[in-house]
Amino acid sequence: MKRQKTAWYAASVIMYIQLKEGRQRSFPVNENVFLIAARSFDEARIRAEELGRAEESHKGLTLNGRPAVMLFGGVRKVVSCTANPAVPGPSEVTKLYDGVEATYSGFLVKSRKELTALIEGRPAALIYEE
Repeated sequence: MKRQKTAWYAASVIMYIQLKEGRQRSFPVNENVFLIAARSFDEARIRAEELGRAEESHKGLTLNGRPAVMLFGGVRKVVSCTANPAVPGPSEVTKLYDGVEATYSGFLVKSRKELTALIEGRPAALIYEE
């Protein structure tokens, strides 16, 4: 039987901070992107879940001075890394090198002002499109 090739995937893992006790109106969220070598999207997703759960922290964290925890929210997306985004399907890239597209995101902004803010790394109103 022929062994399946390993490809590189970028997995977006959502982590969030939750208070240990009491009501919480907003949740600080981090999106961590992990590079994963796997034989399939499913294998990469499973590995991303493992990495996300390993990032959880239940000690020493505070939010606005109150005890909190960092929790694994889930895997938001897994994409294959590719040197040529026009080529469909899993990547044939077995060794990462300069110029490999690791991941991507799509946004919709309603004005040039919001676009400029996004480009400059300032807060911007946007719609995240998947």
